[in-house]
Amino acid sequence: MKRLSEMHGDLLSPVMMRALAVGALVAAVVIIHCLALAAVIFKGPLLPYAVQGAGMMVFGAMVFCLLIGTTSSFSGMLACPQEIPATAIAALGAAVAAGSGLGPDAAFTTMVVLLLLSGVITGLLFFAVGHFRLASFFRFIPYPVAGGFFAGTGCVLVLVSLSVMSGEAVDWRTLPRLLDAELAWRWVPGAVYGLVLVIVMNRGGSFMAMMGSVALVATLYHLGLLFLDVPVEEAQAQGLLMSGMAREGALWPAFSVDALALVDWGLVASRLPELLAVTLVTFLCLLVYVNGLEVATGAEIDLNREFRVAGVANVLAGLGGSAPGCQSFVMTLPCRRLDVDTPWIGVVVAAILGMSLFYSNGVLELLPMSVIGGVLFFIGGDLLHTWLIRARTRLPATEYVIIVLIGAAIAAFGFIEGVGVGILATLVVFAFRVSRIDVVHEEFTGRERSSTKVRSIPDRVILLDRGASLHAYMLRGYIFFGSAHRLVERLRQPIRNGARPGVVLLDFAAVSGCDFSAIDVLCQFARSAKAAGSTVLICEASEQLQAHLRQHLAADEEGVLRFEMDLDHGLETGEDAVLAAALEEHAQAGDTARSALLHRVDDDLTDHLDAQAAFEDLIERLEPWIEPREFGKGDLLVESGEFAEGAHFLVAGEVSVQDPSGRRLYQCAPGDVIEPWAALSEQAAVHAATARTPCRTMVLAANGIESLQNEDGELAQELFAFLLRHRSKLGNS
Repeated sequence: MKRLSEMHGDLLSPVMMRALAVGALVAAVVIIHCLALAAVIFKGPLLPYAVQGAGMMVFGAMVFCLLIGTTSSFSGMLACPQEIPATAIAALGAAVAAGSGLGPDAAFTTMVVLLLLSGVITGLLFFAVGHFRLASFFRFIPYPVAGGFFAGTGCVLVLVSLSVMSGEAVDWRTLPRLLDAELAWRWVPGAVYGLVLVIVMNRGGSFMAMMGSVALVATLYHLGLLFLDVPVEEAQAQGLLMSGMAREGALWPAFSVDALALVDWGLVASRLPELLAVTLVTFLCLLVYVNGLEVATGAEIDLNREFRVAGVANVLAGLGGSAPGCQSFVMTLPCRRLDVDTPWIGVVVAAILGMSLFYSNGVLELLPMSVIGGVLFFIGGDLLHTWLIRARTRLPATEYVIIVLIGAAIAAFGFIEGVGVGILATLVVFAFRVSRIDVVHEEFTGRERSSTKVRSIPDRVILLDRGASLHAYMLRGYIFFGSAHRLVERLRQPIRNGARPGVVLLDFAAVSGCDFSAIDVLCQFARSAKAAGSTVLICEASEQLQAHLRQHLAADEEGVLRFEMDLDHGLETGEDAVLAAALEEHAQAGDTARSALLHRVDDDLTDHLDAQAAFEDLIERLEPWIEPREFGKGDLLVESGEFAEGAHFLVAGEVSVQDPSGRRLYQCAPGDVIEPWAALSEQAAVHAATARTPCRTMVLAANGIESLQNEDGELAQELFAFLLRHRSKLGNS
């Protein structure tokens, strides 16, 4: 309804007059374009059917412009059969004509069925992508892959244009034959014309200039025939002019249903894989052209809707024998630049194309093949100029080489082979580049970061002294065979430097997955680390990854890897291993080592005992306003999101504080306060607190603090100062 309202509003507006004028010009360009596509597909022995083929292409263009022009999410969108899928289909035409043993009519009808199937298959796939809203998954097709397809298509189109103009089957092996004098005069004029078009159009030429050049060159060609006294019939017989007009000069209908009896269905079935390649290149065309329009105009285009409408249009156009098509960047953008942003432009172009189908009056038979071939040479040359010459200055060398490689494969072997080369080259480059991305997001030692577990002062001193033997690596991304080897080389570097770590901790919290090669490499490292006396800890790995790692280890290798729920628990386990090794060394060293340790922590122990004495004194003085609580191991002192009964002063035991997701934030020991601000006001707790061991706390509720302020203001001030110091301590921990 919105589109109908827009068209109704544009009907009597100035934009309608512009749509009529520009639409007539665009329709002329589309007809020439369709003639060129027909010459691409129906070449060689099928060339006598080129005009009938042009009728099928014009019918398809009419359907595309009408349906997509009026239903696209981009107002003023134009569409037509595309030269890139047509070039892919041309290889089928050559195979049908040369290798099937069919008569001319049967070969033509078989080719029509292949065109029909390519349109229907493409349309159904497009509609499915749009209907299930899958378009966003395909926006990220690598730029070099698309560029390689277009460059390869340009090469094929140049060869096809030479074949159309010379009347000979042209490929890389037969190119030298074109230098023969008897063939050169056929193709050289058209090639020069196409080359001039490439230069002019890339220097700001317009559609008007191109159409004028077609009319001018065609006129000069006929004047030349007249000067040489060559009749039109003879020129057609020699392949200098188009021939094969259907039914009294009309382009439509181009074929009859009765002719389907001539179809070689076995040949059609054998060519289905090539039809899928046609669908793929049309898919790429739609993505590239729609994305190009978004960039050039700044408009936001609904890609899913574009796939749906292009799907319906391809099915209907395919039933008329048209080559697959999609939204046209080349035709739509100039119209938008001329302020023709109305759906009526598609209706106008479709109407003119419809009239040309039935009232061509044989005019198309007068078009010289050199002009048609020149237009094809221009289309192919323009693609080569865009993707092989201009792209060279914009792209990195690696991506440019991929474009050249894919283009050469398509030109030399075909589109299916080009698809394979493109996918293989892209995967190799992608794997190489991804393997160079450092999967280690952060690296630190136990001296630089510690767990939240409450440690005694001697333990803290030992960890500060020996924490460098705990090496922790926070990993990220997807680890595969390329990046896994670089990771293991980095893990082994400290060992090569003579600083064997006692604990190697690998945090997998930000790792999306690992392939089999990465798992194998990690297990090999874990075995060598175990043999060297190091412990390997795996933190926050997914259950699937843990299962794969365990399956990769033998039954007697259970201790090679240890798994922890998160980084904090992994650090705690690693610190325990460091402390155990230190205590073992102290036990072997005797009383001297223990005395040295006590001497180092003497001042810290004194400060800790003073703080504990002050805390116990404060609790004793607060006794009238606090209440004792007892908790067993695992009991909740405070539940996240619930109101705490007050501040818990921890007198005995250990308490762990977790965020709402269950991740441990820090631990509390005697002398600490849990939810200190609950003593000042009633508020929901942000974090949960769980008893790690049996605990005893003293609770000061909000009503208790009010009573304290009224009865002993000096003690209340001391309490506030203590809570502030405690808060500062937690902030620095």
